[in-house]
Amino acid sequence: MTSRRIEKVVILGGGAEGWMAAAHLGQALGGTVDITVLESPDDAPVPGAASFATLPHFHRCFFDLLGVNEDEWMRACGATFRTASRFVNWRTEGPASAAARVLPGGGADHFYHSTGLLPDCEGLPLSQYWLLRTREGRTTEPFDYACFREPPLMDARLAPRWLDGRAATRYAWHLDEALLTRFLRRRTLAAPGARAVRGAFAGAERDAHGLVTALRTSDGRLLEGDLFLDCSGSAGSLLGGALEEPFEDLSEELLCDRAVVARVAHEDRPDNVDPYTSAVAVPSGWVGRTPLRSGFTTAHVHHGALTTPERAVAELGALWGVDAAGTRFDVVPVRVGRIRRPWVGNVVAVGRSAGSLGPLQPTDSHFLLAALHRLVTHFPDLDLDPALADSYNRQAEELFARSRDFVQAHLAFAPRRDTPFWRAAGERELPEGLRRKVAAYRAGLPVNPTAADEAAYYGAPGRPEAELYDVWTDGHYYSILTGLGTEPPRPLPALAHHVRQAAAADEVFTSVKRQQRILLDTLPTAYDCLRHLHGA
Repeated sequence: MTSRRIEKVVILGGGAEGWMAAAHLGQALGGTVDITVLESPDDAPVPGAASFATLPHFHRCFFDLLGVNEDEWMRACGATFRTASRFVNWRTEGPASAAARVLPGGGADHFYHSTGLLPDCEGLPLSQYWLLRTREGRTTEPFDYACFREPPLMDARLAPRWLDGRAATRYAWHLDEALLTRFLRRRTLAAPGARAVRGAFAGAERDAHGLVTALRTSDGRLLEGDLFLDCSGSAGSLLGGALEEPFEDLSEELLCDRAVVARVAHEDRPDNVDPYTSAVAVPSGWVGRTPLRSGFTTAHVHHGALTTPERAVAELGALWGVDAAGTRFDVVPVRVGRIRRPWVGNVVAVGRSAGSLGPLQPTDSHFLLAALHRLVTHFPDLDLDPALADSYNRQAEELFARSRDFVQAHLAFAPRRDTPFWRAAGERELPEGLRRKVAAYRAGLPVNPTAADEAAYYGAPGRPEAELYDVWTDGHYYSILTGLGTEPPRPLPALAHHVRQAAAADEVFTSVKRQQRILLDTLPTAYDCLRHLHGA
């Protein structure tokens, strides 16, 4: 019987996404396929945007499979810790300021979206009991500080693990994208059956059935394969370009089509090393700050119809006290939306070529890892059973839609309306999925209450890739919506009958406070931990 096994995979794109795909497939498929990566000069990351933020499952679902321990890849990729996202000035109106303004009712206009797990009490998330306590007047503490251990640690800029490598809490990472690419390229090419080809993509050769048989380079070479991955980033050069698969543009919905980016060096001081990503609301959009080893990358994200690059540069420079004349600012297009079908024939778009929601949350790395795991479980043979592609595309669409709802909630519920950008953000019609989630949230019900989500979210045992479907559940929505000042009008009505459980929840809140104090007293600063890991 003739083998129908896929033998040759060709990947378009030699950036971080292309080499992550090559490394993952080479390992997951046991070295049974030959992998060719077509690299071009366009694959180099934009200097100011050369950072890669992840979610906590990144190590377990990627580097664990490669057999690389955390310290090794952190050193190789210039990685720092990401224990939360810190949102600043999303509720108060005013000029660009990195310092949190004072809220009308008192307190600082900042909140944390933690990577830590929301505790539960006898089957209900602690968020339900926090709301009950606030309505009964028993606490005025914000949701993030009351329910998670991490916010006080972030205020003190502490690491999420001790110097001996033991984890104190759940955390993620920031990586230098160029270093990540080089590390994975070296490892992948050291394995048999992997090769890199330098050249510019010039088109695709197709057979009578429309299947791609080879990629063509500008100098006339043909790279033949059985299965082709489009990892060309936001350009979408193969599936969306050469094969003309339609793209659904969401730039108007998410008010995001351009960014001004820069990489800024800073002095070697503990107060310059944040163990979190920052998102600061400014008059014409929002500004992200991603800490790396010797400085930070920053991006002013906005909509081109509502501001100019010059204004974005001015806001960015004022925010961080950066000398505009001595800093390189790059204006880069941001393509938000999704390709209609990421798998067509024998071509699969993986990473930003399949879709992106911008940098407000680390959805790009999440989509990439989910796509790679999904591709391995759906990996075809030469018969290319259409049921495999249909299932893959349906799962990709569902994951994207649920993530889109979560990202849009940040903009839709931010109360500031002082500029055209923020007025437009509040005027956008909510998609049906988000309307349902908000209705459930207001009623006190869990958001996205599927069994798979809850099992992954609450840390139930299972396969590591189950975490890839931990998609913005109750704790995530509570973090964002309460942080933006939107709380359910009343607790879940059934809690009126949970007298014993409410008393048990009080003990959980007390435990959170006790653990905060212990960790504040024992954890090193992120600065000291990273110096210990990377060297001075």
